[in-house]
Amino acid sequence: MKEYSNQEMVVCWQPEKCIHARECVKGLPQVFNHSQKPWIDMKGASSEDIMRVIDRCPSGALSYRKAGQCEACSVKIKVMKNGPLLVDGDSILMNSAGKEESVKGPLALCRCGGSENKPFCDGTHSKIGFNDSAPKAEEQ
Repeated sequence: MKEYSNQEMVVCWQPEKCIHARECVKGLPQVFNHSQKPWIDMKGASSEDIMRVIDRCPSGALSYRKAGQCEACSVKIKVMKNGPLLVDGDSILMNSAGKEESVKGPLALCRCGGSENKPFCDGTHSKIGFNDSAPKAEEQ
């Protein structure tokens, strides 16, 4: 993995993941230019614009984090039968308003929709008889 940074963010590039869809080059050619060394020029656009283009990377070869933020750790997510999603590992949770919060794992996220503590599980799935093995609409 190669990293490129400015005062606000760090861009991570994993060349082995790249499928050459060129979303980055088409989106911000003044930042992503393979004919230059280094090929990522962090001064070529605002951090917000760079993040928007990286979010379109279909392979995940490009990613980013805020400057000073630890490199993302591996997160394991387990689907519990008739229960919550168990998240093992530290992560960043973004709420519906776009506010980010660092969350230390492990934690349980609600899948049944009945929790009074959303997005976290409060055990309501047991009380309401949540069943994740019900036939899907296309199987009926």
